[in-house]
Amino acid sequence: MDVIRLNSGTDPVYQLFCEYAESECIYRRLERAEFEERFFATVEGYEKVFLCAENAGAAAGIAAGCIKLGGDVSYVTALLVAREYRGMGLGSALLSALEAAMKTPDTKKYEFSFYNPQSLPWIVPGTPRHDHPGYPGMDMHGDGYIFMKNAGYRDYAYQNAYYHKLDGYVTPPDITEKEFSAAKLGYSVTYYDKDRHYGVAECMDAIGSPGFKSAVMNNVCSENAPPLIVAELADPDGAHARMVGFTGPVFVQPSGRGYLAGLGVHPDHRGHGLGKLLFCRLCRALKDEGADFMTLFTGETNPARNIYEAAGMHVARCFSCMRKAIK
Repeated sequence: MDVIRLNSGTDPVYQLFCEYAESECIYRRLERAEFEERFFATVEGYEKVFLCAENAGAAAGIAAGCIKLGGDVSYVTALLVAREYRGMGLGSALLSALEAAMKTPDTKKYEFSFYNPQSLPWIVPGTPRHDHPGYPGMDMHGDGYIFMKNAGYRDYAYQNAYYHKLDGYVTPPDITEKEFSAAKLGYSVTYYDKDRHYGVAECMDAIGSPGFKSAVMNNVCSENAPPLIVAELADPDGAHARMVGFTGPVFVQPSGRGYLAGLGVHPDHRGHGLGKLLFCRLCRALKDEGADFMTLFTGETNPARNIYEAAGMHVARCFSCMRKAIK
């Protein structure tokens, strides 16, 4: 059996991926053009690697990953062996070949993690094909998790994927009570208004996430951007208000998924339940805009999970970020 490197997907390779997507593995099935884009199209700063094990013209298995150019890490994206070729050591052979192909003089580790720019969309089990756009690690419910452990990969972080079906969403009663309590202190949650709100950049600097700041500043500077939800602290005259938190924007993706760019509250204004108020307001706004569901993932120890659970979200899948150091 030969293991070869491909520069584009063949029909047998594509068919093998589709045969197991949404069945044995939770990857979403990809249209042919999207398959080519995900696995073979150029991504600046990275080199993609795709290997195929062939037996008499049939695709017996595939392994894919990418190298961070100039970095010390290479990422494992996918590993799949056809049923009739299992138990022969082919999975181990493909993984070893992939690691060898992704090793550079700078490479110090291999990872299966959410940092992989080649991450694949997946279907939330038990739903009507509701999906999430990125695979945040190794699915801990599948056989691949134990396989990777036996191949020398170790857990270094855990990600919980949260899900919420939004039809019939109603703001929880305790959140309504928090709204009244916050209002007594001058806080409220509303849509961003450029004529009313100030302190946007200062708020984002205090939150401390460059990615969040970029997304928010691009939003508020655009005339046609989807609406942003903000927490505000009203001035004494009531005409203007300081922005002290954000979430959104309110945008529904073609799949029916309610989008979430981020959520944050200024450190000086935490402790008043504003994070929960923001997120519940977002859920309600997305439902009103026609979103069918929401998905997101967050770290096992991230306190933000309390915000999502307060809105009614539940853990639908658990993932492990795994790493193998090069000896």
